[in-house]
Amino acid sequence: MYGLNEKEVKILKSLNTPRKIQDFLNKIPINFEEDGKDTCFSPRRVLRENKAHCIEGAMLAATALRLNGEKPLVVDLTSTPKDFDHVVCVFNQNGRWGAISKTNHAVLRYREPGYKDIRELVMSFFHEYFDG
Repeated sequence: MYGLNEKEVKILKSLNTPRKIQDFLNKIPINFEEDGKDTCFSPRRVLRENKAHCIEGAMLAATALRLNGEKPLVVDLTSTPKDFDHVVCVFNQNGRWGAISKTNHAVLRYREPGYKDIRELVMSFFHEYFDG
């Protein structure tokens, strides 16, 4: 399924809520790309390497949501050239939006599903980017 083996599918299917996905991502180390090469690990490689940065975490989150019957959506928070973009996987529960996020920065973390639309959710990250 989606190029994943049985063990990988089992792991991702066990992450059957956004909070479980977030807890899983919080436990794995950040991918600092130590060798200087930009990476964009697949969910399978994130599981194998046991590390991820934001887009890698967002793609793993989207895959876990999809395997559990949800409709995932990945959002790129584009920054100024002086800063870094941030990528999150957004989800909807009971008509409200939340975000799953892999980061080592406290203000870019998980958002509970309390936002009326994706714009409002994205604006909750604004304070990190307004000074660019």
